[in-house]
Amino acid sequence: METEDLTSRFGPLKIQDGESLKDFKKRMRNLKMAKEAQETMNHSDWVQDEYAESFKSALLVRGRTGIAFNDDMIMHKCEWDSGYPENPARYVAIMHRLNELGLVNRCVRIQNEHIDIDDITKLHQRTQYENLYKICEPFNVNQAEKIASNYDAIYFNKDTFHCANVAAATTLGLVRAVAEGRVSNGLAVVRPPGHHAQQDIYNGYCFFNNVAIAAAAVQSLAQKILIVDFDVHHGQGVQDMFYNNNNVLYFSIHRYEHGEFWPNLRRSNFDHVGSGAGEGFNINFPLNTIGCTDTDYMAIVTQILLPVAYEFNPDLVLVCAGFDSALGDEKGCMKVTPGFYGHLIKLLSGLAYGKLAVVLEGGYFLPSLAEGVAMTLRALLDDAPAFLLPMKDGPNDEVISTINDVKSVLCKYWKCFKVFENIGIKYANEEKHIVNVQYKGFEDSPPYPTRNCYPVVSQQEQDDLKVLVDCLKVDYGLPMKNKLCYVFDAVMLTHEAPEETVENPLRLQALYDRFLELELDKRCKQLEIKRVDFRALSIEVHSKEYLDDLINDGPSIPPTTHDLFWNSGSKISIETAVSGLITVCDAVMSGEYTSGVALIRPPGHHAEQSKTSGFCFVNNVAVAAKYMLDNGLAERILILDFDIHHGNGTQDIFYNSDKVMFISIHKFESGTYFPRSSNGSFDKVGAGVGAGFNVNVPFEINKMGCVDYLTAFFKIVLPCAYAFGPDVVLVSAGFDAGINDLLGNYKVMPQTFGHMIQLLRPLAGGRLIVALEGGYNINTLKHSMVFCIKTLLGDPLPPPSDMSRQKDNAHRTFTDVIYTLKKYWKFFNFEKRLLPE
Repeated sequence: METEDLTSRFGPLKIQDGESLKDFKKRMRNLKMAKEAQETMNHSDWVQDEYAESFKSALLVRGRTGIAFNDDMIMHKCEWDSGYPENPARYVAIMHRLNELGLVNRCVRIQNEHIDIDDITKLHQRTQYENLYKICEPFNVNQAEKIASNYDAIYFNKDTFHCANVAAATTLGLVRAVAEGRVSNGLAVVRPPGHHAQQDIYNGYCFFNNVAIAAAAVQSLAQKILIVDFDVHHGQGVQDMFYNNNNVLYFSIHRYEHGEFWPNLRRSNFDHVGSGAGEGFNINFPLNTIGCTDTDYMAIVTQILLPVAYEFNPDLVLVCAGFDSALGDEKGCMKVTPGFYGHLIKLLSGLAYGKLAVVLEGGYFLPSLAEGVAMTLRALLDDAPAFLLPMKDGPNDEVISTINDVKSVLCKYWKCFKVFENIGIKYANEEKHIVNVQYKGFEDSPPYPTRNCYPVVSQQEQDDLKVLVDCLKVDYGLPMKNKLCYVFDAVMLTHEAPEETVENPLRLQALYDRFLELELDKRCKQLEIKRVDFRALSIEVHSKEYLDDLINDGPSIPPTTHDLFWNSGSKISIETAVSGLITVCDAVMSGEYTSGVALIRPPGHHAEQSKTSGFCFVNNVAVAAKYMLDNGLAERILILDFDIHHGNGTQDIFYNSDKVMFISIHKFESGTYFPRSSNGSFDKVGAGVGAGFNVNVPFEINKMGCVDYLTAFFKIVLPCAYAFGPDVVLVSAGFDAGINDLLGNYKVMPQTFGHMIQLLRPLAGGRLIVALEGGYNINTLKHSMVFCIKTLLGDPLPPPSDMSRQKDNAHRTFTDVIYTLKKYWKFFNFEKRLLPE
């Protein structure tokens, strides 16, 4: 706003009729603060230094999702073995399910990119291209099968050359559209697949390496590319093509069984990390047992993939999406549910400004394949994700061992793992991990079988598994488009603050002004606040005597203190804040909206059962959680509090409950930082049936930043949340850990709060409710909350500004927390003392 707008808003610069000297001074102080905020925003150095991304990204909104496919690709089929798993039915099943759910029509159709021999031979030998043409034209089935025996798991027909070109062209068209920003993200449904195709050989159903060709073609648009490959078979072709390249990070999760599973390669193991300039940029996560579940994959994602991906900070994310790791696939023998793939896509979508292209690879059990692709596209479209079962059992022992193997070999390359070189000094005598490289496989050679060279499952078993997938499809329901609601009422500005008090109406007003300035109000629904029986609801959380005192006369505190004050507008503001949050909860839990934001004050998380504290009178979030539990709207609620001050009130209210998991990330300083209590320590884990459901992440020093907070999410928040499996997530959103805050002295950038929200979005079917708590630098507050709101709307996020090595003190905190939680949550069994190679 301009200065003249401020003057008109706050009135003339002189005492008005009926205005006291005290009120005039207060009005001038508010005007001065607003002018200073405006002047600071207009200072180019300041903006560039700390808030540049907030302004650059302000108008950056979510675009359309692209889809690329071509029906010609059904023509590629095996002429001599009708039972071959890689067949046209895969494509048909996928497209049928996507159309059945109405997903294709919601996307932008991306046409094939023109592709020729020069595009393909950037990575493949020219003879590989020419020989495929010669095999297919003219085509002789007997001769083709004989030639196929020279290649591992390959067949040809007269259309193979054409279809391989179409698959590569379709992939390139989609990837280029995403890289150029014509669409935000997208899916390419292609076959034959590509990730096994090597520079000079066809391999594993693959002829041309679709993703690798596309990655090489768009390097001028995206300098750093992350390729995530979750096909159950190792994509050795992609690995080989970028093994010496530090601009492409290849990350593969694959079944290995110490080399006894196809493709049986020694170089598919975790100790093959790249060479030359690419050393450290090839990451293999080999699975050495079958039956791996969502829990096992989520442990890999949170402990290895996300930390490295955020540190790498790619310009583009490509996914080799093979669904043969899904439930029922006879090749993979894994138990990943279709819904998990949507969660993975959501977790990756915070990277690269959301530029993410998913390309089909394998997947051979058609019900799981089709539903897995559908859940992937739903995630790209930003629909509400599937509910996953609570991951109480934790990852299996083989996965735990490999997590530590991978950390051990990567700690010399990636800052996120550097701390593991000296991990566990405090726990040195408990558990140690020794790296153990095993290889039991053999690398086969021609001739290869061309018929009956795949596992076969009985029809009865297939039917039973199909029933299971059909049940999951019912649970997933029809796609729910992302819809966001919010509440705001100017009456909450009447809870006026004494002079020099940081919790003042200007906080909420400035935030709301920024919200309107960016026209976010037009993209989400403002709810009319339903006035609730404030006392009846709050008495479930606060004592009768305390509420009576509060409602009748105001709290029994001195009339004016710096952290507690009361005036004629306080009661209505408190009632409106509680009513507003309850209104949002009703709207979200009814299914009318996916998520919601409560722009409310005064804050609440310090309010205890019978005590006011830290600007807080009634614990808004606690009242809302109890309301949802008591009314059957939710059975399990996760409350995440990232305000820099420990949410002591919320913790105390639910300390004995196993229905509410409370996680607080806060500044502690051995209990000397406000609220100055030992209750914020890592060893305060809950009591009775609530033991293990209270999680404190207490930082001990100043200047904690983006990397420390995001690492807390990867190592603690996400594992706890997925183990608990909430029905809804409530966020106590305080932004006083943000850069330049008057109270916090931390360095978390505004966009990083958006990333924290993004990482929470897959949980609870997307039911995420954000309620304002603290935050006392007005610029940091408003930019941070706007990032949270834009994230809930699916807008692209700029990267965190600083993902350097986490602070040693932060790592000691994480270690303390994890070793304490291991007693209650098996998900944390991965934490051991590492002895790097």
